[in-house]
This record gives sequence, C-alpha cells and structure tokens, in this order.
Amino acid sequence: MNMMKLTLNNYFVYLSKLDRLWQKKTELSCYAVFLVLIIFWCRIKWNRRFIDRFAAKLPGPQSYPLIGSGLEFTGTLQQIMDKIIQLTEKFGSEPFKVWLGSTLAVMLTKPEDLEIIFNSSKALKKDEIYNFLINILGEGLSTAPVYKWKQHRKIITPIFNTSFINQLLPIFNKKTSIFIRNLQKELGKTETFDIFDYIISSSVDTICETSMGYNCDTQSDDKFVFSNAINESTKVICSRMCKPWLYPNFIFNIYAKITGWQQICKKCHELPDQIIKEKKFEHAQRKTMENTSKSEKNRFKVFLDKLLELNDQGANFSDKDLKDQVLTMMIAGSETSALTISFCILMLAIHQDIQDKVYDEIYEVMENGDQTLTIEDTVKFVYLDQCIKETLRLYPSLPIIMRHIEEDVKITNYTIPKGTTVMISSIGTHHLPEFYPKPWEFNPENFDPENVAKRHKYCFIGFSGGPRNCIGMKYAMLSMKVTLSTFLRNYSVHTSCKMSDIKLKFEVLMKSVYGYPVTIRPRVRTPSYQLKMKNKNL
Repeated sequence: MNMMKLTLNNYFVYLSKLDRLWQKKTELSCYAVFLVLIIFWCRIKWNRRFIDRFAAKLPGPQSYPLIGSGLEFTGTLQQIMDKIIQLTEKFGSEPFKVWLGSTLAVMLTKPEDLEIIFNSSKALKKDEIYNFLINILGEGLSTAPVYKWKQHRKIITPIFNTSFINQLLPIFNKKTSIFIRNLQKELGKTETFDIFDYIISSSVDTICETSMGYNCDTQSDDKFVFSNAINESTKVICSRMCKPWLYPNFIFNIYAKITGWQQICKKCHELPDQIIKEKKFEHAQRKTMENTSKSEKNRFKVFLDKLLELNDQGANFSDKDLKDQVLTMMIAGSETSALTISFCILMLAIHQDIQDKVYDEIYEVMENGDQTLTIEDTVKFVYLDQCIKETLRLYPSLPIIMRHIEEDVKITNYTIPKGTTVMISSIGTHHLPEFYPKPWEFNPENFDPENVAKRHKYCFIGFSGGPRNCIGMKYAMLSMKVTLSTFLRNYSVHTSCKMSDIKLKFEVLMKSVYGYPVTIRPRVRTPSYQLKMKNKNL
C-alpha cells in the first residue's frame, strides 16, 4: 500500500514539474511573440519615420489606430460629402492630413500645388484605392498601372483627334432627337420629374453607339440592366472607400457576399462582353474578304473599330485590354456627362435670366429653323460653354482625385515623402473664395475669357490635369453642347428648387441627394430680349 502511495506521489510530482515546464515554455513563447511584434512595429515605424514626421507638421481631423480618420466619414452618403466640403472650407488652400487607416493622405486644393502633382512623373500612379474599381472598370486608362497606362495612352490618344470627334456629331444629333421626343410625355405636367432619368438613358445610348457601334434604342432592357448595375456598383465601391476596415480583401469578400457584389459585376459586364464578341466576329469577317469594297473603306469607324484596327497594326491589345478600354469609356463617359448635363439644366431652371441669355445665343446662331446642328454652330455657343464649365466648377463629377507618391515631391511649402497618398480636392479648389467670389453661386461670368486669364490654370480641374487628364474632354464637351442646345431650342425648363435646397452626396461621383426636379414647357421660339421689348411696348 505504501509503495502505491509513493508511486502516485512520484507521478503527481512528475505532472507538476511537467506543468511548470509547459507554463515556462508558454511564457517564453508569449515573450518571443511579443518581442517579434515589437521588432516588427519598430521596423514599420522606422520605415515610416519620414511620413510620420511630415504628418506631424500638418493639421487634420482626429485619427485613431487602425481605422485612422475613418470615424470622420461615417454616416449617410450626404454626411460624407458634407464632411469633405467642411474640411476643405476649414483649411482653405493649406494642405491638411487625413489618415486612411494606416495610410497618410494629404489633401491639396492650392492650384500651384495641384500643378506640381499633376505634372510630376513621381505622382502618375493612381492610389491603391482605385483597385476597388478594377472589378468594374478593369485596367483602362483611368485605373491602369503607370507602365500600362503609358503604353495604351500613347496608342489611344490619336484616336481622339478633332476629326474623329467631329465625325461623331451625327450620332449626337440622332440620340438627342430621341431624348427630346421622349421628353414630350412630361409636357403639360405641373409635378416635377427627375431629368436625370432621361439624360442617363440618352447618355448610355450615345456612348454605346460611339464606342462600340451598338444601337441601344432597340435593346432597352440591356441598357437599363447595365445602368442600374453601374449605379449599384458605385454605392458598394463608395462604401468601401469610406470605411478603412473594408480595405482588406478578406473582410471585403464577406461584405461582398452580403451585398451581392459578384452579381452586380456580372451585370456590368454582360452588355460590353456581348457587343465586343459580336464586333470582333464582324471585324474578322471583314479581314477575310479578298477585295474590300469602296463602301467598306468609307465606313464610319467607332472607338472599338479603331482599337481592333490598331491591333492589326501591332498594338497587341489582349481581349481583356479591349474590354477594359471599352468599359472605361462606357462607364466613365456616360455617367459623368449625364450628371453634368443634369446639374446644368437644374441651374438654368433656377436662374431664368441665365437660361434666357443662353437661349438668345442659341437663337442667334440657329435662328427659328429646325436645321441640324453643325460643328460650326457649336463653336459659336460661347456662353453655353461658360455655363457648362461653371456647372463643372460648382459640381465636379469627381470631387476627389487620388495619386500615390513614388518619390519625394516638393510642393510650394512642403516636401511630400515617398509612400504618401495625395488627395486632390477639385470640390475644394473650385470653391476657393480668393479665386471665385461667392463660390457657391452659379455665375457663368467666372469663365468669361478676361476672368479666366486672371486665374491660375489649375483653378479649374473639371477634367483633371497633366498627362493623366481626361482623354475624352473634347468628346464630353461636344456631346454636352449638342444635348443642352437642342434641349433649350425645344423646351424652357423650370423648377421650384432653390440653390439652398441642393444637397450633395458622395457615390465615387458627386450627385444630388434629391435628384434634379424640373418641369418643362414648349419653347416659344422668340429671343427673350424681343419678348421683353414687346411686353415693354404693350
């Protein structure tokens, strides 16, 4: 019995020693892990020492570990946009910092600083946040890495020459005529309607035909599925941009399943995939013809035709490259123009005196006839041009443009260190009171040539700036002039909305919270000044 007790005692002593040994090993392991974490943290801090020193010099909103300034940008899409505007108004033209998680972002509004960043070879790279757009846009000119952007921009730029843009005018005229005809159902109604619904439909029609030679008029279901998918995609992308905790892919993948992200992406790509497949087949058939007819040689070629021809000449666009470029043009080109036109029509509805002045100019150029608009006519729409640019100043489609600094860049008062993100605030620059007195008022005289000459070139960045500016600027301006001038020739536009009623929201692009509510009446085709003189004589 005593021997058994002794054996048991020895066993328990052994277990006790083993437990103490295990505790020591666990304790040592914890110390080792803790030490590794400290070393890792110290290494990160050492590598980031220049960024942290630079950040210490700048003012900015409160930030916290891991999420940075993320709490500043919570809430509704309107509250996020309000916060961006509040920050830019608070700091004016001085740089300030915003922590995007652990990434330092510097907000710039000063035109001299913008010029340096836009034209620096060290700041051509789009910020990593643009990777959130790749599932929708692919790697087109807007999102491509610098090496790919340089190759493709050099090849694609000649396509957007004046001759090609001018050849698109018949398509612009045709689609605008359909837009005018569709609006007739709103005549005689006293309740307002959202003009954006009509404009985005026309814009998608136009971009499909000019980019891919595809007529959406007969495929309205395809068009609406595509438009709705784009709208849904921007909401998801915007939500991710404003929430640093959604930046890691493994977390976003969970969020993506909840929001049906994969289905949204699929719907965005269905229409372009279908059209590109058809156009490639047609192109291949034309190539196999031994003798190309004269009519084929003179056939008008749209953007996709041009890309396929460039491929024949050695451009080496892969199928994915072709799709990415077309997607970028379709998505970026349709909604940005539609938003600007909608805002411009709303501004003219609010400011009847300015609307009268625009119509007077159109009447002076076109008179009372129904003749088709020509390129020469659009060149004469000088005041309309000013109204479009003033709309882009007040309500830039892209309120924030982001670049990644690959090497130190010296701006006017600071040197921005490598690894920093730069946020170029077009909404901030466009509302600096030192350049635009009463910055939240709609005043097309801001773009009178004399006033433009007094300001720095980068006081207006409605189409970005530098070598990575918007390649479709001429396309956009011509299409907007055609749409607006034709609309105003046929209808006068009215609204009970006031400037103070307009609230903005951030959905990657900047939009109106309450849409663009207007009513329309048939245009009395007499210049406003003649009507005023007639009423005065009576």
